[in-house]
Amino acid sequence: MLLAIDIENRTTNFGLFENDKMLTNFTLASSKDRSASELYLVIKYLLLDKKIDMDKIDDVIISSVVPELDKTYATIGENIIGKSPTFISAGLKIGINIKCDNPKDVGSDRIIRAVGARDRFKDDLIIISASTITTIDYINSSKEFVGGLIMPGINLFQESLAKESAKLPQVEIIKSEKILGKTTTSAMQNGIYFSYKSAIISIIDRIIDQHKLDIKNTKIIISGEYNSLIQNEKYKLETISNLGLYGLNKIYKINMKK
Repeated sequence: MLLAIDIENRTTNFGLFENDKMLTNFTLASSKDRSASELYLVIKYLLLDKKIDMDKIDDVIISSVVPELDKTYATIGENIIGKSPTFISAGLKIGINIKCDNPKDVGSDRIIRAVGARDRFKDDLIIISASTITTIDYINSSKEFVGGLIMPGINLFQESLAKESAKLPQVEIIKSEKILGKTTTSAMQNGIYFSYKSAIISIIDRIIDQHKLDIKNTKIIISGEYNSLIQNEKYKLETISNLGLYGLNKIYKINMKK
């Protein structure tokens, strides 16, 4: 079995695979304060709770965008399998061509989502990760990662309003049908929701326009904790949970064939 670990800024996602089947998955906070031995025990007990013996894990593959956690998870991986785990790096085959000015600058989180999506679909792909850090990437039908955008997540819109004003309160992020709020709270909530959603839909519009994409042959995929806020009438967005974990599994399989 393969343990795939996707370390993001606020959460770390785990997926256990047997071939292409995900047997189980779970999420922990990306805490820099927990030791490798503590996290190892947490992972072990979470797997035991799902009736999975850690000794049956053959390999570990890791994507990380939090360098401070790399050493911790390298130690955890080595404790699990008795050898160094595989980290997503420039030396691995990924099955797509990164057409950016410096491919090494593209975050491994964006790469694994692109690989996970490309493994499922052969169309042009627009991939949205609606998380704390929101990314929107375009991968064409020739398996080329053309480029993308990085922007604040909706929670950062929310936090900045409260931080920059002495009078404005911290508000809950919610969907709204009406554009205008009748109270300060609803005005803030509508501003947060509609500005975030409108920005993403506008970016999709421009990608399709500038790259002359046929919407019939373009898949728009969304993942991340805020994905439900982006659903709209103009575009059909396909929600895929744990997209990065599936990408990690695919990259592992590509490289094990060498």
